[in-house]
Parts: sequence; structure tokens; C-alpha cells
Amino acid sequence: MPARSMSWMMPAVCCLAIAAADAAPSRELSLASVNGVQRLDDYASASEAARATAAMLLVAVEPRSGGPADDVGNHLDCAEVQERFASSGTPWVFCRPDPATAAALLADPGLKEMRGGAGVFVVDHAHDAWQGRIVSILPRTPGTYYRFEPRHVNELASLPAGSLTQRSMILAVRLHPEHPRSTAGLFDPGLAAEAEAHSTHQARVRRQGHHGWDVRSQRLGGAAAEVCAESWEHQDLLDSCVDCVASWRQSSGHWRAVSGGHAAYGYDIRRGSNSIWYATGIFRE
Repeated sequence: MPARSMSWMMPAVCCLAIAAADAAPSRELSLASVNGVQRLDDYASASEAARATAAMLLVAVEPRSGGPADDVGNHLDCAEVQERFASSGTPWVFCRPDPATAAALLADPGLKEMRGGAGVFVVDHAHDAWQGRIVSILPRTPGTYYRFEPRHVNELASLPAGSLTQRSMILAVRLHPEHPRSTAGLFDPGLAAEAEAHSTHQARVRRQGHHGWDVRSQRLGGAAAEVCAESWEHQDLLDSCVDCVASWRQSSGHWRAVSGGHAAYGYDIRRGSNSIWYATGIFRE
């Protein structure tokens, strides 16, 4: 089912409340480094190591019992996957916490987008703007639109620094089977801020559209394009991101902007009080 509506025009951030010290007592670090990626399965020690080395912390929460056939932990153990992260230009720490710690993490409100079960999340300790914040969540529990595959983990290595909502929108674009090219250019924090502001505005007025584009396009300068879409009600973040990208695919004009190459781009999405998510993509030639 496509998203409810969309439009285009030419010329919130989560923080994990459970502290590392709450998960387990801090102890002397013993780092296992494979292909340049640190591996620490004690969550407190992994968090401490990520802070100390200004690294991204990837946490794989395994199923409590049984679970999907694809084992995320085994996927992360693959040398080619670790090399992908090691060559990303940003340090990484991998953590696969014990069941008790995993259960405590899943109970935290900051991980509600995990759909209450197994999955992967990333905490940013590498960039000052997002220090200690959750910036990616991949739930293994199937949703309406987003269905986890281990290969999705690979994409986390190349996502730009940004908020959970920005990175989730970019991920949804990159996971589309037709491989749209709008995120192949430079991620522009200024365009991302404009996308955030406009998505927030749409969510506040609970109406999708290009309100204020004349002023916004002048502020952006040069040739710019914007696409907007809204999700169906009562969906979670990743379902809504994938839904909005699928919606853009239904329009040749929207898809020309989303699938085309651009010098720079920014994406974001915000949820309104009506439980509808509003997505914005802005591109500069």
C-alpha cells in the first residue's frame, strides 16, 4: 500500500536512557580487534571503549529464544563485513550483549523502534552533534513495509553522521530495489536541517505540502528540488520511511528527483500528533 499523498517542487533525536554504568559495572577494558573493528560484548565496557576512541557503537541484540534464521552475530563476524566498517573512515565498536543486558536495553523507551525484539542499534560516540545518541535502529521483527535482512547491517557503515530520523530516511532510499542515486552525492547538513525544519512544520500543521518553498528555495540558493510525502497512520519509523520512498516511486516527477544524481542532498521525517509521518527530501545541483 503506497503512502497517502506526496508532492514535489523544483527551483528528533533519541537518546538511550540506560547508562552504560547501569548495564554492568565498568571494568578494565580488554579489546578484541578484528580487521580494525573492536569487539566487546560487555555493554558497559563497549560503551566506554566507544567514548574513549570516538567510535560508533553497534549493538546486536539477539533473540531471547528461537528467532529469525539469519544470525546477525554471525554476519558481523564475516571478514568482509568487518572490513566494510573498518574502511568507513570512522572507528567502530561491535557489541553482542548477554541476554540479561539485552532485555534491559529493550525495555528502555529509547529503543521503542526495535519493535520489542531482536535487532541492531547504533549509538554515536564519534560526532559531537550526536554524542551518545541512538542514530540507527534495525528491528528484526517484521513490520508492514520494513523487513530486516542481514545485508541491511552493511549499509550502516556508510550512512552519514545525522539523527535517527535522517539516517533512517537515507537508509530507506538506499534499500530501494531500484537503487536510486539521490544519496550518492554529498550529504549536506544544511539541506538536512532544512528537511528537518520542513518535516517538523508539516507534522505540526498535520498537512503535507511545500509550504514556504518560495522563501526556502531562495535561502538555499541555486537550483534546488524538494520532495515531500506522508505515511499512513500508526506506523513506526522505518515502516514510514520505506512507505514514503515507495510513494515517491509512484510518481515520475518525484522519482526523477529521488532516483537522480545530485551534488548534495538532505532527508528527514517527523511524526505529527495525528500519528502520520511527514518526509522531506531536498536536493541541490
